[in-house]
Amino acid sequence: MSQYDSGILVVVMERVPTFKVMKTFGLLLLSLVTTAQNTVDDKPVSKGEELQFKLTYGWFTVGRGSFKISDDYVLKDGKECIEINIHGKTAGLAGVFSKVDDRWGAIVDKETFLPHYSYRDLSEGDKDLDEKTYFDYDSMSILVESTSTSNPESNGTKYFELDGSSYFDMMGGLMFARSVDYRSMQKGDTIRLDAFFDEEFYDFKMIYHGIEKTKTKIGKIYCHKVVPIMEKNSVFKGKDPVKFWISADANRLPLKVAAKMNFGKAQVELTSYKNAKSGIDFK
Repeated sequence: MSQYDSGILVVVMERVPTFKVMKTFGLLLLSLVTTAQNTVDDKPVSKGEELQFKLTYGWFTVGRGSFKISDDYVLKDGKECIEINIHGKTAGLAGVFSKVDDRWGAIVDKETFLPHYSYRDLSEGDKDLDEKTYFDYDSMSILVESTSTSNPESNGTKYFELDGSSYFDMMGGLMFARSVDYRSMQKGDTIRLDAFFDEEFYDFKMIYHGIEKTKTKIGKIYCHKVVPIMEKNSVFKGKDPVKFWISADANRLPLKVAAKMNFGKAQVELTSYKNAKSGIDFK
């Protein structure tokens, strides 16, 4: 890396508000979810599935992440559930300027993907957060426990009421998105969803853009393209700034997220996978 490239990376990392950006990408994953569409009967859930991702800003690889489903089912309220764990951290020279080491996880129903429990253990530069969220469907409430040494005023327990809708967390939302029956949809269809994330309720909308052959890190393959409707904000730039691609096969792998942001272009891309449930068929 040249001195010029290093200088650009310093500027980019200094301008990126890590907690805000990580929250934003969490919301982007959630925006893939829809409660208004049918799901396939043969859901792409494979015990022991592992996915590896990388995050780039412009030319630079600044982070890597992993997504893993538990090797065995977990019983919760008498139902079989899967445990999901995500680990994301800075990579390469980016770690010198803004070190990120984040862990996210959840226990979700293996059929509906609705969450029973989720957590966030975040360490980003001089900021930290240890958060546990419990979903109680008998009392229709959510309990959130937060601990932070960098922001002690946020410590404590909070309660939120559910209004009867199906609210997803980030991990369950991503799995539900992979189960949507996209082939029953038409270009231009609008999809809506309800989600709970970072102590807030969200009502998302997105547009289905059909199937297209897309260049990805695991090959040039056919994908379902989805574009969320984004409200004007200080993070993203231009019209339709965010786009998603999900493999058009039975596994529905989350292949790529591309975003035009005010400080440059960012991408999250799948780089490898193993223990996928179905044989690979992207046609």
